[in-house]
Amino acid sequence: NEFKIEFLNQIAGIALSVNPMSLKLHDFIFDWIGRPYRFGGESKRGIDCSAFARELYARVMDQYLPRNSRQQFKYVQTINKEELQTGDLVFFKIKTRDISHVGVYLSDNKFIQSSKSGVNIASLENSYWKRYYYKSGRLTKM
Repeated sequence: NEFKIEFLNQIAGIALSVNPMSLKLHDFIFDWIGRPYRFGGESKRGIDCSAFARELYARVMDQYLPRNSRQQFKYVQTINKEELQTGDLVFFKIKTRDISHVGVYLSDNKFIQSSKSGVNIASLENSYWKRYYYKSGRLTKM
C-alpha cells in the first residue's frame, strides 16, 4: 500500500489522504489504470466512462450509480468546481448538447476516467477538458 500511495501522490500528481475510503480508492485505481476503453463495455477487457464511474462507486463507496452519464447527472446536486472533493463527479459535453462524458474527481484538479486512451488520470486544467467541461456534482442519497 505504501508504494501505491507514493505512486499516486508523486507520479500521478494527486494527493489523497490515508483513510479507509482513500485506501480502497488507491487499490481500485491501481487495478484499473491503463485498462482499455470500449463503448458500452463494462469489464476490464474494455469499459466506457459511465460504466467506469458506476464500478468505482460500487466498489469504493458502496453506492449505486445509474448506467449512463446523463442518468448519473440526474442523481447529483451540482456544485462549483471550487467545491470539488474526492469522489465527486465531473461531467462533460463533448461536441454535443447532451452530457456525453463523466469522470470521478480525485484531488488537485485531477480526475479518473475511461476515455479513448483507456482508464487514465486527467486534469481539469487540460485545455481539452476545460473546453468541454459542463458541471460537477455530488451524489445525493438515492
